[in-house]
Amino acid sequence: MPRTPSIPDRQILEAARATFLELGIRATTAEVARRAGVAEGTLFKRFKNKDDLFVACMEPGAIDDLPWIRTLIAGSTRSDVRAVLYKAGLECIAFFRKLLPLMMMSWSNSAQSGMPPHLRGSNPPPLRALKTVASFFESQIRGGRLRRHDPEILARMFISSMQNYAFTELLLKESDQEPLPVERYVRGVMNLLWSGAAPAAGARKRRSA
Repeated sequence: MPRTPSIPDRQILEAARATFLELGIRATTAEVARRAGVAEGTLFKRFKNKDDLFVACMEPGAIDDLPWIRTLIAGSTRSDVRAVLYKAGLECIAFFRKLLPLMMMSWSNSAQSGMPPHLRGSNPPPLRALKTVASFFESQIRGGRLRRHDPEILARMFISSMQNYAFTELLLKESDQEPLPVERYVRGVMNLLWSGAAPAAGARKRRSA
């Protein structure tokens, strides 16, 4: 008899995310298995229990594989810093639109310490992302494409602005209000950031000479 095709973990985690987003933490492993097209026993061969599956859903994967992080890494030597940040900003908001509802559920299902399991430890995913974005800004400063500022502050401004848009969008939709158009928001944030971080005119002339 032919072997049943192996179902990748990615397919199971995508089904689990959709299930948890729709039903919340009360969603059952039976429902996740149904959506993933596998037997419930298959889940328990890969994940110890429902909590373990939920934590796996929260892990966004390798930081370097996130689209907005890839955009920053790929654009780290480009001269059009504003264009790179604008594209990464739109992708960052798209990422937080998917992640924030799961983050809210994880905080409501946190351990006794009050910290969700995926955020415990010395180097959780949000801190790894912050370090990567700070490295991007540091490379722009070293290359003379941005004036000297603390790169971690720039990174926090960038990430928190995009996260805040996704969070505020959730609140506005809940009360049937229209959020600010995302393109207008990201462009406005980039203009503000650029007004304080753009290289001085003399530095731009020296680079072009």
